[in-house]
Amino acid sequence: MHIKEIEFVNFKSFGKRIKIPFFEGFTTISGPNGSGKSNIIDGILFALGLSSSRTMRAEKLTDLIFTDAKSKSPEFAQVTITFDNTDRKAPVEADSFEISRKIKQTKTGYYSYFYFNGKSVSLTEVHELLGKAGVTPEGYNVVMQGDVSQITAKMSPNERRKIIDEIAGVSEFDEKKQKSLAELDIVKEQIEKIDIIIEEVKLRLDQLSEEREVALKYRSLREEKQKYEGYLILSKLKDAKTELANVEKELQKYESLESQTIQKVKDQEEKLAEMDGELSSLNQEIRAKGEDEQIRIKKEIEEIKGLISRARESIGVLEREEGDFESKRRDLFVKIDARKKEVDAYEKSLEDERRKEAAVQKEKSDRSSEKIILTGKIAGIEQKFSEKAAVSNQKRSELNAVKDEKNKLILDEDRLTDALRRKSSEIKDIENEIEEAKNNAKNAESDTKVALYDIAKLTEESDKQKRDVDDLESAHKRLSDDKRRLEDKSSALEKEYGVIEARVRATEVGSTYSHAVEEILKASKKEELYGVCGVVANLGSVGKDYATALEIAAGPKMQAIVVETDADAEHAINYLKRRNSGRATFLPLNKIEPRRNLPDLSVDGFVGYAIDLIDFDPQYDDAFWYVFRDTVIVDTLQNARKSIGRYRMVTLEGETLEKSGAMVGGSVAQKSRVSFAATEREKLETLSVEIRDLHKKRGEIISKLDDLDGKISTANKRVNSISNEISKKEMQIEEIKGREDRLSDVLASKKASYDGFSKERESFKREMNDVIEKRLEKEEIQKALESEIAEIEAELNDPELEELRKKSVRIDEEIQRLNGRLSDIRSDTNAVELSKKNAEELIEEARLEISNLEEKKATSKEKIAALQNEIKAHSEKQKQNETREIEISNELKELQEERATLDEKCTLFRRQLDKARLSLEDIKSHAASCLLTKSSLQIQYESLLAEIRERGLEERDDIPSYQTVYITIESLEKQMVAMEPVNMLAIDEYDEVNARCDELSGRRDILFNEREQLLSRIEQYEKLKRDTFMEAYTGINANFKNVFFELADGFGELVLENPEDPFAGGMTLHAQPKGKNIIRLESMSGGEKSLTALAFIIAIQEYRPAPFYVFDEVDQNLDGWNVERVADRVLKSAPSAQFIVISLRKPMLERADRIIGVTQQDGTTSITGVKSK
Repeated sequence: MHIKEIEFVNFKSFGKRIKIPFFEGFTTISGPNGSGKSNIIDGILFALGLSSSRTMRAEKLTDLIFTDAKSKSPEFAQVTITFDNTDRKAPVEADSFEISRKIKQTKTGYYSYFYFNGKSVSLTEVHELLGKAGVTPEGYNVVMQGDVSQITAKMSPNERRKIIDEIAGVSEFDEKKQKSLAELDIVKEQIEKIDIIIEEVKLRLDQLSEEREVALKYRSLREEKQKYEGYLILSKLKDAKTELANVEKELQKYESLESQTIQKVKDQEEKLAEMDGELSSLNQEIRAKGEDEQIRIKKEIEEIKGLISRARESIGVLEREEGDFESKRRDLFVKIDARKKEVDAYEKSLEDERRKEAAVQKEKSDRSSEKIILTGKIAGIEQKFSEKAAVSNQKRSELNAVKDEKNKLILDEDRLTDALRRKSSEIKDIENEIEEAKNNAKNAESDTKVALYDIAKLTEESDKQKRDVDDLESAHKRLSDDKRRLEDKSSALEKEYGVIEARVRATEVGSTYSHAVEEILKASKKEELYGVCGVVANLGSVGKDYATALEIAAGPKMQAIVVETDADAEHAINYLKRRNSGRATFLPLNKIEPRRNLPDLSVDGFVGYAIDLIDFDPQYDDAFWYVFRDTVIVDTLQNARKSIGRYRMVTLEGETLEKSGAMVGGSVAQKSRVSFAATEREKLETLSVEIRDLHKKRGEIISKLDDLDGKISTANKRVNSISNEISKKEMQIEEIKGREDRLSDVLASKKASYDGFSKERESFKREMNDVIEKRLEKEEIQKALESEIAEIEAELNDPELEELRKKSVRIDEEIQRLNGRLSDIRSDTNAVELSKKNAEELIEEARLEISNLEEKKATSKEKIAALQNEIKAHSEKQKQNETREIEISNELKELQEERATLDEKCTLFRRQLDKARLSLEDIKSHAASCLLTKSSLQIQYESLLAEIRERGLEERDDIPSYQTVYITIESLEKQMVAMEPVNMLAIDEYDEVNARCDELSGRRDILFNEREQLLSRIEQYEKLKRDTFMEAYTGINANFKNVFFELADGFGELVLENPEDPFAGGMTLHAQPKGKNIIRLESMSGGEKSLTALAFIIAIQEYRPAPFYVFDEVDQNLDGWNVERVADRVLKSAPSAQFIVISLRKPMLERADRIIGVTQQDGTTSITGVKSK
């Protein structure tokens, strides 16, 4: 196989269709520099898709299209290579074949197509065909000028080693390894999923094992209970007879007692009516003497108190509103002043804008006048050339019309080209569909069997996936329950944390401070007072061991307020006076007594001075001295008593011993005093750690849940996917069943479509030829018109007219600019006027609001005066009512006491009557109950007789007593209830889950075997990869030694940086030219590097032979002697492969079997001839 011919059409410097013949053996292409000989090599690379556009010295593919500086450039380029295949090295059953590539530029970009024997193919198909013949992109079939220097100067050792990688094909093993690694990841994931399921199934199995034992025991107890229930019925029947007789006797007793009680109730009711009459008469006498008036006056007194209280509250609200009104009024006056300044500024801006507008308007008027004068001059000059100008205009109109028609024809040509391509593609698709339909009909029975087998396998997999989902969801539920328990515990701890934190922060918000302290802290936060450092309780922190002692030692001083100066204290005191908010203690840091030095303590049981056991900022040292002074903290009361009278002492439990000898102690109310904020901080820290741990555990569970969600989602998706696949397979079976019946119709339809598309394509071709012919005619007409217009315009060319026109255009542009400037100025003016209007409106709104505030203030004063008058009137009325209420009370005192005594007697007698009535009701209830019981027992007795007959039982005397039977059943039921809830299904479910566990374990073992096989396969791929690489390396190295010896008469070799692990290092070239020492590639001269690189390339070519090789001036850096050696080496290899070499060197030309001459004229490359020896 060899290149037989190359045809160039508009490719790079080949501006016309040129064919170059090639032959077997050694061919040299030669010609002057810049003649385009290297473009032949670019054509080979382009047509065979062996390189990118940059390698072919073009920024983009469209740069490869020939460019004509004198006429319109073509829109496409094409290169076609014809191969001789008589030796059948290429898998094509023909003596020759063509590979072609065409690129066409369009308005939106370009398109590029490959063709094989005129049929459109993909680049991959081209590479597959050439690869089978030994031509590959990485095989150095084509060696460009830069490839030699690339190997020697630009490649790193790793990149040189990768050349051997590509030749050996190690990437295939890398791909297989990566594929195996991906499979290994899937297996690992499946093992993890099955482990989760097995864990859950084992938990379920353990649970079922326990439940199964319970269920078996429960079943035994239930059977025992059923036996005793039979005894119970017989026992109940016996007891029912006895109870019926007893109820009859009790019913007679209650009927007798009922009649006696009725008479007793009647007598008591008559006596109570007599006493109520006496009490009624006494009440009338009291009401006549003023009790109703007393009640009315008391009610009126309470109402008046409420009215006075509400009036005072309203006055307070109105007074606060007056203060707010005054504050708002001052703010509004400030805003009005600011808006007035804005209005003044806007007035000034408006004046500036109006001046600018007037100036620009004047400038525009001047330019317009100048334009009118120029227009007159231009009209006068144009009058002279009006006739020729008319002819020129007419010709231009004709030219534009011709161009429009030509453009339409070009669009039609593009449209038809696309249509032809689509029709060809559609015809090809129909051919494939016809062939596919025939094959489908032939394989119908086989396809049906395959589809049924696939359905069975998919159904099996679906069932397995569903079981996995159930197991995963069970694990998900268990983890969700664990998560909920953690959240409940975390929530409880957080609530506890919040309660303790609230207590810790109580001092910060002043929740236990006096009213005066709270007011000062609020004022400080609002910045109404300055210099307030804080409350003593809030400025110190203590450990919980000393908290009680220090808080009691400080006492009320814990609420002392620390301020920076005595002036700050004075302002705060005045603040409290103005608001009548109480009193507080202030500690000004600039005046308070400084801390004294204290003697050392060396007494048993003394913990230390109180001031030394609290942490605070040193700047507050004097303030805390005021609070604690020389108070000593002692461990126990017993130890403190030993030093009583010498120190002021406080024990850890809070007992206080004064120097005077006084002792204070007892229980401590924790919530009744101010405390230091740090008392419970250690508890907070402990809770914080616990909460963080719980959150961490919760996060871990959430992560597991997310993982399970992902696995469940994946499994569900797979189930859905399997269901869809099964549906498709079932539809496929349905389709297969009718395939043979439909085949004739399908084939007829496709044949008809094929014939129709073929006719349409022929029609498009005819239309295409007509369009091309018309376009060529229009191009000729266009050229003629353009020539005539050029002649006329040459006669019309007047320099003065041209200058006037340019000046007119400049004036038009200036007027346009001035119009834009006027528009901008007017826009700015409108914006300023709008802003000014808004400011004036805001001023007016503020004035109206001030007026409204003044009206509200006056109304408020009127309301306050009216409320004060109301309070005065209500107070006078209150006094009168209170005096009258005292007078009435004195008058009614004796009668009311008598009524109270009688009322108490009535109440006592009424209780006795109620008790008798209740007793009667109780008797009636018992009698009714006896009747119901009798009726119920009768029904029960009859029911028991029916049940005995239904069960086939016989009345027996030897049965246990009802009590014994009942107790036995009750005992059995208690045992059963204690065991409930009982999963009776667990007996059978245990066997099912156990089988499921065995199945999963088997699947896990299979997956582990797959994992081991994959690991073994990956290890094998690594070994094969290294062996394959070393085989290629060894072969190429041997070739390199031989070739280098032939070229340089010396020694050369390829050296791996890491022979043990070749892929961990690179590769370099060592050489020893004749008469020199061994040197590395980096230390060689330019010629030595080129010769060594060529030896390396030839060694690769010999290791992987190809039918042809192309060299592009690879000898340019070699001296004459080395060129001869290279030429001899090429000549030696020529009998076994075709060599095409571009060269200007004499040795190459002399040793070639034939020479092709190349030249270039007017930017176009041509072939001068082919010379054979």
